[in-house]
Amino acid sequence: MDDFAKALNDILVEAYYNILHIEEQAIKNNSRLQLSINEMHLIESIGKDGNIGKTISEIAEDLNITAPSVTIAVNKLVNKEYVEKMKCEKDGRVVRVRLTKFGCKIDAYHQFYHRNLVRELSKDFNEQEREILFNAINKLNNFFKKSLEKSEESK
Repeated sequence: MDDFAKALNDILVEAYYNILHIEEQAIKNNSRLQLSINEMHLIESIGKDGNIGKTISEIAEDLNITAPSVTIAVNKLVNKEYVEKMKCEKDGRVVRVRLTKFGCKIDAYHQFYHRNLVRELSKDFNEQEREILFNAINKLNNFFKKSLEKSEESK
């Protein structure tokens, strides 16, 4: 591995873990939140579709995890009163998961936290640096998406 590749690898790994730890710390620092980071991301996924909610399969696809894992996590969130399960009116076999009022508040808090994090991250960048950063991260994200798609196709 050349010097650039090693340095890039090191910084990507460090940034990934720092982001994860920052989010985990923010959740721990809020004593009202009795959630793991994975549960917070589940709430975020469910909240994306507003009041209509999502099916277990849709959540699993969004988070790239198995449906049985989502079912277990959703049941925990139901018990904590962050989400509720609702039978679809058109097809009673379909169950949608949506946020409760409390879940909506938690999701709003999480979104607010992300907006502040991004604002703090970008405040010292000029417009050109912001554009470069955005384009580089967008390319990085597209690379990861393609890698995931290839991985899914090879299963």
